[in-house]
Amino acid sequence: MASNKASEVPVFDNLQAATATVAKPTGAYTVLPTDNLVICGAGSLAITLDANSNSPVYITSIDGATQRASCTILANGNTYRIGDTGPTAVCTRVAGASLWVIIGAIGI
Repeated sequence: MASNKASEVPVFDNLQAATATVAKPTGAYTVLPTDNLVICGAGSLAITLDANSNSPVYITSIDGATQRASCTILANGNTYRIGDTGPTAVCTRVAGASLWVIIGAIGI
């Protein structure tokens, strides 16, 4: 992959390490500064990204062998859906602000 930045964000951000922090909420949840992966532990779950959330963070609707439906990501004043349209989103904060680039989710 080409890069023109002197210091780019690692794509996996500790995701492949034994010390990766995995959250599996069953109720509404705001991504913490230490979370690497968030697994929707229930259907119709709302996951919020804010200025303090870790970046990048992976959010998935696949819980073991179960595909959770209608999980949503709240960011940038909008709602994005995973689970019905795709299983996982990669979310990266832009320039330390509370502006997020979300790949793999559909705006609703």
